[in-house]
Amino acid sequence: MGSRSFVRSPVSCSAVNEFFTCSSHCSRNYYQCSNTMKSQRAQVGQTLLPRKLRKSTRWQTALFTQRRIVSNCCSDLSTTYTEEVPNYLALNVLQDQSNTGQDNIRKVLVILNPNSGFRSSRAVFYKKVQSTLKLSGFTMKVVETAYAGHAKVLASTVDLSTCPDGIICVGGDGVVNEVLNGLLGRDDLKEALQLPIGIVPAGSDNSLVWTVLGIRDPVSAATALAKGGFTPIDVFAVKWIQAGVTHFGLTASFCGFVADVLQLSENFRLQLGPFRYVIAGLLKFLSLPQYRFEVDYLPSPGRNPELKSPTQNCCDQLSDGSKVKRGSTEDNWVMRKGEFLGILVCNHFCKPAQGLLSPVMAPKAQHDDGSLDLILIHGSGRLRLFCFFVAYQFCWHLLLPFVEYVKVKQVKIRPVGGTHNGCGVDGELLQGEGQAEWQCSLLPAQGRLLGRHPRT
Repeated sequence: MGSRSFVRSPVSCSAVNEFFTCSSHCSRNYYQCSNTMKSQRAQVGQTLLPRKLRKSTRWQTALFTQRRIVSNCCSDLSTTYTEEVPNYLALNVLQDQSNTGQDNIRKVLVILNPNSGFRSSRAVFYKKVQSTLKLSGFTMKVVETAYAGHAKVLASTVDLSTCPDGIICVGGDGVVNEVLNGLLGRDDLKEALQLPIGIVPAGSDNSLVWTVLGIRDPVSAATALAKGGFTPIDVFAVKWIQAGVTHFGLTASFCGFVADVLQLSENFRLQLGPFRYVIAGLLKFLSLPQYRFEVDYLPSPGRNPELKSPTQNCCDQLSDGSKVKRGSTEDNWVMRKGEFLGILVCNHFCKPAQGLLSPVMAPKAQHDDGSLDLILIHGSGRLRLFCFFVAYQFCWHLLLPFVEYVKVKQVKIRPVGGTHNGCGVDGELLQGEGQAEWQCSLLPAQGRLLGRHPRT
C-alpha cells in the first residue's frame, strides 16, 4: 500500500520539493495549492477516461500546480499577492520609462505659496503633484515664498539657465501674477519672455488656468504639465500715470465695487481663506458708497496685421508707457463719465473655478484675440448691484440695460471725487494716491503657459 501510494502521487512530492527549494516562507500558499491539486486529482480520477489519457491529464495538472506554486513562492514583496504586485510592477514600468528618457529631462523652478487657499498648497504639491512630475522627467528646484512679493523677487533674480523649461507656480492667480511681473521686469527681457509659466491650482482663485486650459484640480494640472506643450496668451499692462508705475496682468483689471471688496477681504485672508470674498462682499454691499469715474477707451478694430513683435512691443511699453500713441485713431476714442458700480477690463472670459455654475464674465473674450473686453456697469444703488450679480450667475448680465460691453485696445480710468482710487489686477490691489489715473493697454502674445489649450 505504501509503495502504491508513492507511485500514484508524484505530483505532491515534486510540488513539495519545488516549494521548499523556492522559499521557506510560503507554507500557507503551499497548503492552499496542495488542497487545490487534490481536488483536481479527484475530479480527474472520477472521469471515465482511458488509462493513457488519464495519465497525461495528471501530468498536465501536476505541471500547472508546480507553476502556480513557484510563482507564488517567488512573490516575496508582500503577503497580499493580488493587490501589491500590480502596483509594484506599474511603478517599475514608470521608473523604467523615466530612466530611458534622460534626453527629455526638463529643468524647472517651482515657486510654492504655502499660504494659498486654506494653507494646503504644500500638501497638494508634495502628495499629489511632485511624484507625477518626477516620473515625467522634471528636475525641480522647489522654493517656498516667505512674504508678499517674494515670488516676484525670485522670478526677477533667478538664473534662467537653471530653469530653461519654465517656472511652475503652486498657488492662486496672485503668485502667477507676481512671477509674470518679475519676468517682465528683468534686464534680459528677450530671454525672459520665452520662459513659460506652469500653474498648479491650489489657491483661493484659480480663474486663469481654469479659463484658458480647462484645468480645475492639481492632478489634472500635473497631467497637463507632463504632456508638455505651450499656450500663448495676451498680456495687459496697467500703468499708474502719476507715479509712473506699471503692473502686468493676465486675467482682469477692475475698479469700483470689486476693488473695494478686494481691499476689505485682505483683513480676513488668514481666517476665512477663499470665503473672505463672500464676507467682504456682504459687508461692502451693506455700506455701499457711490463710485464716479471718467473713462476713455479706444475700440478695437480687430486683429492688426502690423503689430510689432512681442519683445519690441513690451520694450516700448516699459520705456515710454506714459504716452498714449493714438496716431490716426485719435478721433475714435470714446468718453464715458458718471456713476459706475464697476469697471472691468478682461483679458479672457474669466470663468471662476469655485463657482457652482461657473458663470462667464466676458463671453466674447479670448486669451489670444489681440484685444481687451471692457464691461461698464452704469449707475449706483444696492438694487442695481444685486440685479447684476443675480443675472451674472446665469450669464444674463450682458442683457441688462445698464451694462455696456465693448472690445477695446486701451482704456484710461480716472476716479472722481472721493471714489476709491485702487485698481485690482489679477486679484492683487494697486493702491493709488489722490486722483490717480490708470491706463490699461494690451501687449499681444507676451505670455506663454505650460500646457496645451483644449482646442489644440
